[in-house]
Amino acid sequence: MEISFEQSKDSIVYRISDFDKKYKDILEMCYYEADDKTYIKKFPSNTKNINKIMSNYKENAQNMFNQLGYFRAIPWEKALLEFLKMVHLEGVDWWLVGSCAACLRGIPLNPHDVDIMIDSKDVDKINEIFQDHIVEPIIDTNGWLTKDFGVIFLHARIDIASDPQKCLDIPQPVDCGPYAKENLEVLSWNGFDIKVPPIELQLYVNKIRNRTERVNLIEKYISDQK
Repeated sequence: MEISFEQSKDSIVYRISDFDKKYKDILEMCYYEADDKTYIKKFPSNTKNINKIMSNYKENAQNMFNQLGYFRAIPWEKALLEFLKMVHLEGVDWWLVGSCAACLRGIPLNPHDVDIMIDSKDVDKINEIFQDHIVEPIIDTNGWLTKDFGVIFLHARIDIASDPQKCLDIPQPVDCGPYAKENLEVLSWNGFDIKVPPIELQLYVNKIRNRTERVNLIEKYISDQK
């Protein structure tokens, strides 16, 4: 896998070339755009610390894609614990979503990354705390499903998103939407209290994605709690 960067007045282009075909679906899952025989992703050229971020990316990108494809072990617990230690006492308001949130309940969903929601007011804090680990800038999405989005690589991929939009909860609330944010539960894990969405919302998300094995595991957990 060849990783290169191109800079213009308005944008920085991440370019992936000479990659094994096994990475194609992974790159598309991560919203890279096909460009001839390469895949690209663009970011604003005026992004703070962009040279450091590009260096972090070049160092970690292939390992990150290997984990996303389950070609390599994903140390999500190590990543989450390190994240917790780094944000502890920093005043960052955050919550955990996705498969890791279910795993903290003891449901073995085999995450390929860690999904973190924050408030947009804390983006600057996250940029400062994780400046040595950000691989895709945390930027305004201009009306996507969340206000901001970016990626940290800290043992494993950690997606950072802020301020979930109302459209996420149409037609029903999901585990990373505004309804979930207003109905968070607290789980204790490795000495830390972690806010997570109600498990019923995670059940719904996996049903609409036709993830039958995950649905069965979550339904069994819910049944066992009764």
